[in-house]
Amino acid sequence: MNLESLTARYPSERQAIARLIALLSQGEHKEYTLNRLIDLVRPKSTEELAAALGDLVRSGDIKLVIRVVSPSTRGGIADFASLADVPDVVHDWRSDRDVEVTPDDLRVVYVT
Repeated sequence: MNLESLTARYPSERQAIARLIALLSQGEHKEYTLNRLIDLVRPKSTEELAAALGDLVRSGDIKLVIRVVSPSTRGGIADFASLADVPDVVHDWRSDRDVEVTPDDLRVVYVT
């Protein structure tokens, strides 16, 4: 992850991007929602943080997944590479039933 190139693109977010790079460079497999990353890196602009995350996804430094969560338990039941890949119905292995996927059942997750 190139701190200099990201801070050159988003100079007002230099400190937040430094915190983001430090967080994502810990070498552990971790997963974060955008809201959690906002809490952890405290950007001045949520839009610029989201844009920087998009740059990191495009460069392959992190991965973005669309997670379907169980309507009954709110735990993850399936991950997809894009919104277009999400089917209308998914088997909820947590409750052993098929569920119709709604927008409320989707989470964008950044994976290191």
